[in-house]
Amino acid sequence: MRKGLVVVSLIIIVLTVLTNLLLPNYISFTIRSYLKDNMKAQHIYGEIYTHPSFMIANGNIDKISYTADTALIGETEVHDLSLVGTNIKIDMSSLLEKHLKIAKAKNITMSCTIDEKSLEKLLAKRISKVHNVNVDIMPKFVTVKAEIPLLGNKILANMRGNLYTKDGNIYFKVSELDVENDLLGKISLNSMENILLIDKTKLPFDAQIDTVTQRENKLAIVASAHKE
Repeated sequence: MRKGLVVVSLIIIVLTVLTNLLLPNYISFTIRSYLKDNMKAQHIYGEIYTHPSFMIANGNIDKISYTADTALIGETEVHDLSLVGTNIKIDMSSLLEKHLKIAKAKNITMSCTIDEKSLEKLLAKRISKVHNVNVDIMPKFVTVKAEIPLLGNKILANMRGNLYTKDGNIYFKVSELDVENDLLGKISLNSMENILLIDKTKLPFDAQIDTVTQRENKLAIVASAHKE
């Protein structure tokens, strides 16, 4: 009888340690690894919540909440990344292989910002042969100043545009383009060039863009995912 009680007690202790310490820490480690490896996230903070705790053994999690100072979505550097999910079920077989696969989720919300420096870096990559890109983000529009080399001269280009979403992607639309040079003078053009900023296929957990808001000095993005 006493031996049986000892065995039962040991089983309870093992299950308690497993569900309260080992599994939560391992799942949290896997989420951090996902953010670090797939999004190049830096300075990651967060945790998972499950009650009762033994439900985690089946992959059930009440809530996850993680933040990162910076991350990459494709080639776009984002800041203040926040990832919050509720009523989540993790594929435990994938977890054993150190892969994070979410089987079900009532809601996963991702939010982040793109500041002026990050947008400058991206536009310098996406717009051919421009140098010294300078961006000003305002609630109504975005202005871009850049230099374009031409025949040994530097041409000053002034662009004005705004952000919009199409087919789940985020674009920068150039609505005005002025080019100024001592030899050429000033040339004003109406441009319909659209520059891809966020590719929806690069969003975590197959999230879809909900809102893009232009604020003073930054862009605010909110995306969400639901898995049934």
